Amino acid sequence: MKTEPSQVILQTPDLCQQYPLRAVVFDYGGVLTYLPTEEDWERMASLAGAGLPKLLEGYWLHRYPYEISRYDSAQYWDLVGRDCGVRLSGEVVRELVAQDNQQWGRPNPDAIALSRQLRSTGMRTALLSNMQPDMLSFVREKHSWLNEFEVRVISCEVAEAKPEPAIFRLAAERLHLAPQDCLFVDDREANVEGAREVGMRGVHFESAKALLSLKKLLIDLGAELH
Repeated sequence: MKTEPSQVILQTPDLCQQYPLRAVVFDYGGVLTYLPTEEDWERMASLAGAGLPKLLEGYWLHRYPYEISRYDSAQYWDLVGRDCGVRLSGEVVRELVAQDNQQWGRPNPDAIALSRQLRSTGMRTALLSNMQPDMLSFVREKHSWLNEFEVRVISCEVAEAKPEPAIFRLAAERLHLAPQDCLFVDDREANVEGAREVGMRGVHFESAKALLSLKKLLIDLGAELH
């Protein structure tokens, strides 16, 4: 699936001087891990026995309540299946959950390396992700590097999700910083806009080109990267 072109949202020099960068807040899917491929989505549609356009429509329509634990996986996939005109068995739902976890779970080694480099210079890092309990269990089991982030704010644990302002404020509070001290990195423009609403600086992240833009911005903001 395509995302919008990479964008870097800058603040004025005066604001940067007043609020020096103290923390970088990373998204999970699409930043620390790669985005699903077209083949991933087609496999999911095949598992569901549905057309890809209808599958995607239902997948995203019901995602927010799933990610704040208002629905469990059975309820979520029942709604998606109904939108697609199919009835999903428990076995198929388990396969869809596994596919969902896998397609969002391929680590981006360059982004993870950057987060480690930032920490080695004294920069604080946090993880802020919309993630349902099934995916969170998968991530905790498969990706030990999740524990390297000083603060981890996960939507299903706090009953808030991006792009709502409350979850960005919570991330800043847990870092004991003002939002203006933080830079937020996400692959979705709407989420970057949500961060901006509370005063965070933001980077819309897309592929290797965005990684280069992010590194340049971090250096401009005073990060000691090499």
